Amino acid sequence: MSEQSILTMAREGLLALRPEDITRYLTPDEVVHIARTLDAFWVYDYKAVKQGKPGMHALLKSERHSDGFLVSKILLEPENILRIMANQITMRYRDTGGSLPDWVAGVPDGATALGKAVTNALGVRNAKMVKVDGRISLVTPIRPTQKLLLVEDFCTRGTGFAKAVTEVKRQSPYAVVLHCSPVIVNRGGLKTISVKGIGDFSVLPVVERRILDWDPADNGCPLCARGSTPIRPKATDENWRLLTTSQE
Repeated sequence: MSEQSILTMAREGLLALRPEDITRYLTPDEVVHIARTLDAFWVYDYKAVKQGKPGMHALLKSERHSDGFLVSKILLEPENILRIMANQITMRYRDTGGSLPDWVAGVPDGATALGKAVTNALGVRNAKMVKVDGRISLVTPIRPTQKLLLVEDFCTRGTGFAKAVTEVKRQSPYAVVLHCSPVIVNRGGLKTISVKGIGDFSVLPVVERRILDWDPADNGCPLCARGSTPIRPKATDENWRLLTTSQE
């Protein structure tokens, strides 16, 4: 299937895609088109500001402000899109020549379903991880020398991934966490994630898509300076609707 074909598809066409028909790497434009068409990806419209529509922008969990946001829950809700993205991660991981893991786990909560889909694509076992009150824990015991691949939906600063690695090594100190961090979108531009006392992990993205963010406590937020209002995108469905329609 050609790139041009996917780039011209509306929602109905994308939801009819068969994962087995996509045997090549998707381009960044294709992945972004899929996400935006499914209403899973928002970017700030700088042109609308000049027309008097400053709208809203994203307030992240880190309290930083951002001009873009991806909701993986929406993107990966359709089964075929979930499998397509899992296959994209699997193809890229295999092409690195990395070891076949014994286990795959998705960093919770955003990548739980993605982790299961990558598990199926690789033909290995799925390890369960959960997040309770903001704390990540490993439910499935990993025996010494067994290899675990941790998968994320997107990467900004690698904080969630680092917490997951640290927790795995705390609970199963002799397990081998493979030094690779597969993600759908690398939004922060990181090449490696350094985990204190454990090592460096290479970020392996399906897409590199730089999205800007700022600490309003430092030099301020340029979007706030334009009159835009920060809002937490995933706090409620209504918040996401408000954010995505605020500059219309």
